[in-house]
Amino acid sequence: MIDFLSLLAHNIAYFLILPVLVAWFISFLSGTLTNWLTIHTSYTTTAVLSFFGVVTHEISHLIVAVIFRHHVIGFRLWQISDDRVLGYVNREYNPHSFYQRLGNTFISVAPVVGISSVIWLLIEFVWTPDSYIKNLIVTAIIGSLLLGFNLSATDWRNFGRGVPLYIIVILVVTILQYIL
Repeated sequence: MIDFLSLLAHNIAYFLILPVLVAWFISFLSGTLTNWLTIHTSYTTTAVLSFFGVVTHEISHLIVAVIFRHHVIGFRLWQISDDRVLGYVNREYNPHSFYQRLGNTFISVAPVVGISSVIWLLIEFVWTPDSYIKNLIVTAIIGSLLLGFNLSATDWRNFGRGVPLYIIVILVVTILQYIL
C-alpha cells in the first residue's frame, strides 16, 4: 500500500503540481512584464507589441478546445478594445461529459505549451548564427510571444474546474502502473 501511495504522490507531483507551478510562474512573469510595459508606454503599445503572443495564446486555446470537442461559439485572435481584452475563445461544453469537463484543464494551460512550442520552433528552425537581421526579427517575435504567456483569471478558473477530473485520471494511471 505504501508503494502505491508513494507512486500516486509522485504522479500528482510530477503531472499536476510541477506543471501548475511552472505555468503559474511563467504567467506571473509575463503578467508582470505586460503591466510594466503598459505603465511605461500605453495599453495600445502593449497590445501591438504582444500581437504574436496573443494570437498564439488564443490559437492554443482554440486548438485544444476543438480536441476536447467543446463547441466554439466565438473567438477573436487579437483586438484592441476598451475592456482591454486582447483576445478570447468563447466555448460551451457538455457538463455531463467527463472528457469535455477534463478538457477545461488542458484548454486553460494550452497557451503555455503553444507559446513554448512556437519559441522552440523559431530557435530551432529559423535562428541562424550568421544572419543578424533574421535573428533580430526572431528576437522581436519571441519578445512578443513572451507577452502572451499570461494566463487570465478566467483561464485559471476554468483550469480549476477540470482539476478534480484530472486527479481521477492520474489515479487511474497510477493504479494501472501499480498493477502492471
